Amino acid sequence: MSKWLSSSRTNVVPSPPAAATTPPAAAAAASQQGESLLSLIRKLDPTTMSQLVKMEQELYELKKGISSSSKHNFQLETDIGVLDRKIELLIKNRTTLEDVLKAKGDIVNLKEKVVQLKNSQEIEMYGRLFWLLQRKTRYISKIAPLIKLVEIDNLLQTVMFTLYGNQYEEEEEHLLLSMFQSVLKQEFSVADGIPNLLRANTALTRMLATYTRREPGQQYLKNTLTPLLAKVVTNDGLNLEINPTKVFEAYVNEYESKEGKAFTEERNLTAEQCAAHPKVQEIIAPRLKLIDGTIDHFVAVIENSLDQVPYGVRWITRQILSLVKEQFPDAPRAQMCSVVGGFFLLRFVNPAVVTPTAFMLVDAKLSNIAKRNLTVIAKVLQNVANNVSFGGLKEFFMEPLNSMLERCTPRMNNFLERLTEVEDLNEHLAMDRYTELGKSHEITITITLNEMYFVHNLFLQYLDGVAPDEKDPLRMLLQKAGPAPPQLPRKENANVELRLISSKEGQKSQLRPAQIYAEAKLQLFEVIRSVPKDLDLVDGDVTSLLDQIYRAAHAGGKKNRDLVDLLKRLIGTTKKLADMGIDSESAIYERMRRELSGEILHADARLKKVAADISKLKQVEKALEEYNVFANQQLQAYEAYMKNVRTSTSTSIGTGWVCCHVTPAITISHSCHPP
Repeated sequence: MSKWLSSSRTNVVPSPPAAATTPPAAAAAASQQGESLLSLIRKLDPTTMSQLVKMEQELYELKKGISSSSKHNFQLETDIGVLDRKIELLIKNRTTLEDVLKAKGDIVNLKEKVVQLKNSQEIEMYGRLFWLLQRKTRYISKIAPLIKLVEIDNLLQTVMFTLYGNQYEEEEEHLLLSMFQSVLKQEFSVADGIPNLLRANTALTRMLATYTRREPGQQYLKNTLTPLLAKVVTNDGLNLEINPTKVFEAYVNEYESKEGKAFTEERNLTAEQCAAHPKVQEIIAPRLKLIDGTIDHFVAVIENSLDQVPYGVRWITRQILSLVKEQFPDAPRAQMCSVVGGFFLLRFVNPAVVTPTAFMLVDAKLSNIAKRNLTVIAKVLQNVANNVSFGGLKEFFMEPLNSMLERCTPRMNNFLERLTEVEDLNEHLAMDRYTELGKSHEITITITLNEMYFVHNLFLQYLDGVAPDEKDPLRMLLQKAGPAPPQLPRKENANVELRLISSKEGQKSQLRPAQIYAEAKLQLFEVIRSVPKDLDLVDGDVTSLLDQIYRAAHAGGKKNRDLVDLLKRLIGTTKKLADMGIDSESAIYERMRRELSGEILHADARLKKVAADISKLKQVEKALEEYNVFANQQLQAYEAYMKNVRTSTSTSIGTGWVCCHVTPAITISHSCHPP
């Protein structure tokens, strides 16, 4: 029997595909083939269904594992970023070795550390709190512009990797994007001009950047940029430096190295004088052509990648363009496109161009020249997206590239406009009034104790701005809960599997409409499957069919008692759904018949689809594992560096001489944290 027909009382069951994947024409197909639901169920191949159950479970576990690994990698990234900055301060003699060692000691692997809350009131309060925050996206959108910079990262982790951490679950994606829509509207409503939109380092821009770092975005970057970036970083002869001061300095150094004697001309030249130097002009001229060709190639690849851009990223660009038109209707097309480009290029593509190793797009160790080449490429791409020409005192040497900008900018604008042309969120994710009816498992999130306490305290702190109405459910809940518990030492922190509790869910009623509907559909399946094969039935609508089964089963006496009891439960369950306002009883029966017919008819196609999804997500899982290895290598590099510092410091103290400037024994990447 198919997994999505299994009992909805099971605590954790993979999400049924019915609501989102059953083709709308399934019932019509069944009718055209002259097959009733009764006939389809009797012909059902138990082997196919058994295999599908197993594969659906594997897919569910993969999604859950990816969510957990993504959150763990994000936390590891954040921790290494803190350590990275501490070491930088140590090198500059602005902190102590003890402070750095403490930061290293604070990095704790919480992935496998799970505890259970024992206080029933605490379980209920936090279950209701995080249900409200996940389902009512207005609360996140209201608090985002209020919080301080130091609070952003902790909120970011909870929003992106806890509340909406399942990157391949359509319902969570719908909620997350809806939240972005609310926050964007809030941001645009207070904007006083286009130039500063989405430029500052705010909770919104950080959330948008982090959203693009989720696996769908990472896969796009890998597939689109890796071949281009590999050519740039592995070409030892490529040098795109056109800053005349730097070119002149490199020329002087090369001259002295080759000739073995001092450079006799004037060395202390202004930038303009360097630019006028014949040798500098000779060096820069071919480099300008190389930049022109490189940017043209990058733009072409980006143009051709339109269909590979993740839907969520495209949907965000659609919201941005729509809000710009609404807020600044008289703005020229170039300015409107520049805001879209500010998100797509500045927050998504360019960080990967500048630091491809941090995104695991290239394996090569980057030379200083390669790093500078990538910076130049990113800078020019940003100007292309911003519709801004080069010029001014600081960038006069970039002005020869303006003719290339004039050629590439219209192409980029066309691409950015096409990027926004995607279907509505509800249409894309098949979200309608029956969406909830496709979910038979209860909603749970994996969250740390400190996350719960931090969010509790944060919303209490900003409660007047987030929920000013005295009757607001969030305000009433938090006022009743009182102050949040203090933050635990990191070694005492742990994960909690928290079941989210609907604000309408009573203490006694634990079933959501989704679970009741799944139970009803299972009962309908079981009723029809249990009908004796020798029973002569006239095909018709479900209500008529059930009436025939009921009368025939009653006539059969005690031998059909189980069937009669099951039929009564089905009628009662369906009536309960109708009383909840889902739809009329006849419409609910028809919905269930259509879904069951479609699921059975398309079982083989579903099997292939699930197999393809498993294959795709295994690649994602592998990429996450590889990144975890990469991040842990960074930690090992830091450990080796700190051991070197400690040893050198101890030796220096023993000889009466102390110095904190110790060259790392291992080259450390300073790009582990989000760019």
